Amino acid sequence: MNVMCVIIAFMLITVPFTVTDIQASLQGKDPSLLQIRAGNHSEFLRIVIEGPDQLISKGKVSKKGRGIEVIFSGEDFEIRQNRLPVSYTRSGDAVLFALNNESDIKVFNLDGPSRIVIDAFHKTGPNPGTAVEEKTEDADKVEKRPLVKSSHENAGPTVSQKAVTSVQLAALQAGQTHKKIYADRESGGYVKDSPYEYGFITDKYKKIWSVLKAENNPYKVIKELSAGKPGDAESLGVYHYIYGEALSAAKRELEAINQLRLAFIYSTDQDLKETAFLRRAEIYQKAGLMYEARSNYLVFFKEFPSSKYIAKAHLGMAKSLSETGFQNEAVEHYGNAGRSPEVLFSMANALQKLGRAPEAGKAYANAMLADSAYPQQSPETYYLIGENMRMTGKINEAEKHLSAINTGPFRDSANISLGLIAMEEPDYVKAIEYFKAAAYSKDRKTKVEALLNLSLAYFKADKLKESISTLEEVRHNHYDSTSSYKETLFLLSRLYRKTGMLKESVSLLKELVYGKEPPAEVLGEIEAILLEAGDKTATGPGGDVRFTDLWREFGQWMLDGSREEFLMKIARRLKPEGKPFIDLCSWLVENTQGKAKTAAAIELAEYYAGLDRMQQAEKYLGMVRDSKVRETGDDVFRLEAKINQAAKNTDLAFRNLAAIKEFESGDFKLLGRVITGMKEAQSDNVQKAVALYEKMINKFDADAGDYVRLADIYYDYEKDDKALAYYRAAYEKNPGDEWAMYRIGSIVGTPETNEMFGKLQKGDTLISRLAKTKLRGMNILNRIDEVYQ
Repeated sequence: MNVMCVIIAFMLITVPFTVTDIQASLQGKDPSLLQIRAGNHSEFLRIVIEGPDQLISKGKVSKKGRGIEVIFSGEDFEIRQNRLPVSYTRSGDAVLFALNNESDIKVFNLDGPSRIVIDAFHKTGPNPGTAVEEKTEDADKVEKRPLVKSSHENAGPTVSQKAVTSVQLAALQAGQTHKKIYADRESGGYVKDSPYEYGFITDKYKKIWSVLKAENNPYKVIKELSAGKPGDAESLGVYHYIYGEALSAAKRELEAINQLRLAFIYSTDQDLKETAFLRRAEIYQKAGLMYEARSNYLVFFKEFPSSKYIAKAHLGMAKSLSETGFQNEAVEHYGNAGRSPEVLFSMANALQKLGRAPEAGKAYANAMLADSAYPQQSPETYYLIGENMRMTGKINEAEKHLSAINTGPFRDSANISLGLIAMEEPDYVKAIEYFKAAAYSKDRKTKVEALLNLSLAYFKADKLKESISTLEEVRHNHYDSTSSYKETLFLLSRLYRKTGMLKESVSLLKELVYGKEPPAEVLGEIEAILLEAGDKTATGPGGDVRFTDLWREFGQWMLDGSREEFLMKIARRLKPEGKPFIDLCSWLVENTQGKAKTAAAIELAEYYAGLDRMQQAEKYLGMVRDSKVRETGDDVFRLEAKINQAAKNTDLAFRNLAAIKEFESGDFKLLGRVITGMKEAQSDNVQKAVALYEKMINKFDADAGDYVRLADIYYDYEKDDKALAYYRAAYEKNPGDEWAMYRIGSIVGTPETNEMFGKLQKGDTLISRLAKTKLRGMNILNRIDEVYQ
């Protein structure tokens, strides 16, 4: 049962020696030393035999009448004397245990240290097989037992679920059921807390223990114990325990934790083990290490499910959970921690922190019946009672109660509550005074809460400059991710945008949209920013924010059929980005109807056609043809032309292009490919297509490449005059167009040829080298002519 504790203990703190080292120094080489422990449980007797691995590995267990015989063949050993609830005798290489009743036995071995564990189940009770079946059945019931819902329930099993389940399953393993452990509680009673008992303090250490407890002098104890460890192994556990308690009293918590760990490891006394382990968890708590404390309590529940200190452990667990923000789980453990005033008020406090004010009010009323003076001794409880009054509408009583908190750790929290009461009246001047007073708090969480409330009060009082300044202090110096003040954060975001501080505005909007249930007006603000940013970089005092980055941040929040017009604008601006464009248009096709769906399908068809993925382009174009919204604009003609051209239906593609009213640069390129295809297919419509190209290039503004394309067509038809005209037009559009220069140089005669090739040969491109070669050839021919003239 103690294997987990030993493993965890060694993981937490490394010590400069091991259990094996200590045992070796005490045991000697020959004979081997056996240690026997035994304990009665409700339905079985457990016997544990511990010793060296080479000895334990040879142990053979068998029933002998009513007794149990353990034989270590051919081995010599000694048995450390302990008081046991079962008698035994040594006979040669065997140990015989005498049992009172006929029993069935279950045997298993454990390592670290090596042990033989024997469970003897009484014949009058369930046999081992039955116990296993009952454990499985009850374990299922445990898993189905409803727990108090937690705000963290979606993140997997909660701490309390794990803890309660482990307690129950450990109890089942010990032959007890959850029902029996908590019988009193289920029948209307409660699990009683028990003060620590120190019967394990041996006579040898009673005097030094008295110095610690009666004289309250931990430093004297530390000095005496640090002089040396006891020579006998039996005293090691008590020695380390007292040493740990003395170090804790001297506020040396981490050293104390280590000593209590050693006390747990070396002790052979069950009470000492329980006490040392639980005190270790409490000292972690005292040191403010709540997560470590919580882990120790979890192990305690598993290792000691029927401990007389179980209520004390539940109280400690509840406190550690409450301190780490797991209030729902804390409530569960408070329910198992007894009925003392501390427990009752602590449970009410946890309910109040959860915002369950009506339940907390009833819990406070019940707790007051147990001890009406307790709130005066607990500043937190006194404050939370006042806060409960405020939240349940008892405003006058709450104001009077909270106004009485003039000192102590909850004075600033009380000022915040009084400020909130003033906001409801509304008296913003009074509220500002309360919040400003609370903002001086040294507690970070309280300070942030006060400042956020102060900024809201300034805003309500039309003091925008002060509101912005206060909220900026929170953002830059006391960052807090709470979402209770969305209105103020949203206002600051809009003010930032209006002053050109787009980056800061976006930062606040991100904080809002990633919170729970972002307000609708936040999405409207994001829409305005996205449209303003477009696909350009928006610059301002706050820095640069790219449109695509904005969409990646906020796009998921904007997918709504009611925003289809806005989303189509965004889709067109996302087209160069690839996947974001495809994702958005696909969403529009699947989730909208009418014009938005048709427009998105056209965009996708165009996109895939541009990638020469004509099968997918045809799929979306088919959606357009099948839609009730008939689209016969230029975009559809272009799409059909691209698909027909790819399918080598060049005459159809030509007719599609001829139907376009407004030519674009891409149309000239497509028409050029169509003309090439028509020439290869020896179409009768080639000249018509060339005429259409020439008509459109003269009608619409085309770039240099479009003129070069038409010039090449005429050049191929050996119409040099027309080709030269369009090459010259391309050269005028772009004097750096090398192909136009080369063609001009090739068509015209000297000296213009020399001029064009002379410009080209200065470069390092393929056309430059070709021009250089041409010039050399022309020079050679000129010299030959000179020679023969």
